[in-house]
Amino acid sequence: MGTHYWNRDNFEGLKALTSVLRANPQLVALAEVCELREKGLRRQAFQALDAFLSETKRWDVDACRAAVVAILDAQRGAPAVHQFLWDPLRRRFVEPVLEQWRADQPEDVEPLRELALLRRDEVLLRDALALDPGDDLVREAVVASRIRFISYATHHLAEGKFLGDEVETIAVLAEANALLDGVSDRHWAKSHRTRLDELERLLVDWQEFRANPEGTFPAWCRSHDRNHRWMTSFYYGEA
Repeated sequence: MGTHYWNRDNFEGLKALTSVLRANPQLVALAEVCELREKGLRRQAFQALDAFLSETKRWDVDACRAAVVAILDAQRGAPAVHQFLWDPLRRRFVEPVLEQWRADQPEDVEPLRELALLRRDEVLLRDALALDPGDDLVREAVVASRIRFISYATHHLAEGKFLGDEVETIAVLAEANALLDGVSDRHWAKSHRTRLDELERLLVDWQEFRANPEGTFPAWCRSHDRNHRWMTSFYYGEA
């Protein structure tokens, strides 16, 4: 069993990320940061990151924008890595460049898209999708956000509690299904469709139960041969 076995995906991802970054002349210094993190040399890694950030202050606008796009592309290619887009890199370089780019060129979808994906901001995601409906990466992020909304609203149904507004939740479900219908890249669509179908069946059963409640909702589902995956809730601080 190797070192950091419990965090293996992260460390193996850092190795791959180092190679990707080193292939970009702009980002060689950032590759060294990843290499230091992969070796567990956190203090040295932060020193190297600070040096990289100081270097970026001498770059022109186009160089900064190209570097930010390359950094975010690299991050998306290594989703298991959680020790790369650190707060200093994000706060002192990535976000300021994107924000200024968006202010300078409000008609350009690229900075809006990158900010939306980075922050998972629903308003920005919707704006980016409106500007480029064919962007499946943004579309997937919006669908995932809608699924989280519905999952949250329904995750206490085993206890007979619906969180939020049922009408709104049903509308969100319809919106998510419509967004999924517009997907051209289907590599992720199947799992989202499966989850939406599960949530739709749950909502239909809940409405039927509410029209004529008998016992608890889980018991009603069992008696009517409606099978659902019930989420387990944990409550802390109770005697």
